[in-house]
Amino acid sequence: MRTVAGRFILGSLVAVSAMAAMTSVGRAQYYPWCLVISDKVGSWTCYFTTREQCMASAGGNVGFCTQNPAYPGPRSSPSRRHRANG
Repeated sequence: MRTVAGRFILGSLVAVSAMAAMTSVGRAQYYPWCLVISDKVGSWTCYFTTREQCMASAGGNVGFCTQNPAYPGPRSSPSRRHRANG
């Protein structure tokens, strides 16, 4: 019985970890600035809210900063409409 319970717990932990990893990757795309690392692959790291923040992380000849093409823009808050009473 111990092995069945142990496998269930291990399987649950793996599933929760995988779901957490997928959600954090999805959110990473919604930052407006990306650091493109100058390596053979050209990796993109899109975790920056400002260009200055990205440039500070670039620090020299590591890469360059560019706007995130997947960034949907700032979310606009829904406008409140007032009903006319009467």
